[in-house]
Amino acid sequence: MKPSQRILIVEDEKAILDVYRDILSPKESVTSIKSSRKIQTQSSQDQIHADRFELTLVPTGEEAIEAVKESIKEDRPFALGFFDVLLGKGIDGIETVKRIHELNSQMYAVLVTAYQDRHVDSIRSLFGTEFQDRWDYLNKPFTEGEILQKARNMVSMWNIRQHDAEQRSILDELKAKLVASEKSLTIAAVARSIGHEFGNILLQIMGRADLSREGTPEVMKSGLETILLATEHASKVLERFKNLAKPTESHELKKIDIGDPIKEVLLLVDHELKRRNIQTTLKVDDLPPINGNHNTLVQVFMNLVINSMHAIEENGSLEILGKRINDEIEITVRDTGPGIPPENLEKVFDSFFTTKGDSGTGLGLAICKEIIEITHGGRLSVSNHPEGGALFRMLFPIEE
Repeated sequence: MKPSQRILIVEDEKAILDVYRDILSPKESVTSIKSSRKIQTQSSQDQIHADRFELTLVPTGEEAIEAVKESIKEDRPFALGFFDVLLGKGIDGIETVKRIHELNSQMYAVLVTAYQDRHVDSIRSLFGTEFQDRWDYLNKPFTEGEILQKARNMVSMWNIRQHDAEQRSILDELKAKLVASEKSLTIAAVARSIGHEFGNILLQIMGRADLSREGTPEVMKSGLETILLATEHASKVLERFKNLAKPTESHELKKIDIGDPIKEVLLLVDHELKRRNIQTTLKVDDLPPINGNHNTLVQVFMNLVINSMHAIEENGSLEILGKRINDEIEITVRDTGPGIPPENLEKVFDSFFTTKGDSGTGLGLAICKEIIEITHGGRLSVSNHPEGGALFRMLFPIEE
């Protein structure tokens, strides 16, 4: 959105409209502004001030609302409006602001009032907390400095907020793309392992089929049973991979066994663990259930296990242990790699921090922390084990 210097003035007394015009758009710096708005009255016109304020002046609340609607159509929003509380006819200034806020919630407003019109606390109660940081008030009679300063401050604040909102939108879009990239890298790593596993399954099927082709009925029956078992195994492997590849935007929680997503991850990377000669110890049985999301926890443990495999490279060990500590389940993931440099221990969960160069996004562990702490209400920490290697510690509240 482009910066806006547009100000809407709503005042039913022509003399006061002239005062606004003289303060915010003095004659010596006036330039005509062409407008396609349908609302054109003698007191409804656009001008530009030396401060680049672009004024639209209208005498009624109804015309103000129509002017805001037209500004939205033209994608030329008002940054600020000055609203007289007591207007001669139609809706008053407060009702006008409330209706405009429904059309453009980002617009700032200044209520111009005499003490006898409406007390500031009553105005605050009418607007509520939702709009409290976007309105101010000004008592009549006002000075040139008060009007000019409020215009400068609030128009500047509107533009700053719009700029910040655009930057957040850009960062959110970038993060979403990087999260998708991180997940693609994980799926690619798992796909390689599953490719090898399917190769082994096909070898079993082809070998048994070949041996059974000219064998006795008993041999053929045994071969067919082996082939059926192999195809069932292949179907389960494929189903696990499909679950991993599903979108994880839904974070619905339900009662689950924390061991299930861990075991699924180890089955998915089983071939890679064997290829690297990494010995695995898993003790997560007989634990109370937690309130969790299976798919997002698969994403967490997949990330931790793959990180451990990269750290170990080969001929090491990976240990995943679970136990109950009071009202929480503790899960630890420890590898026998070189550990994490002390200066990096506080950075590993930061977004975009990576030691993998171009092959990493720096989002894997940041996503893990978000899933565990925000989605599951748990805690995730990391340290170096006294006997070597990295140790990730997770705590999940028990679902009673």
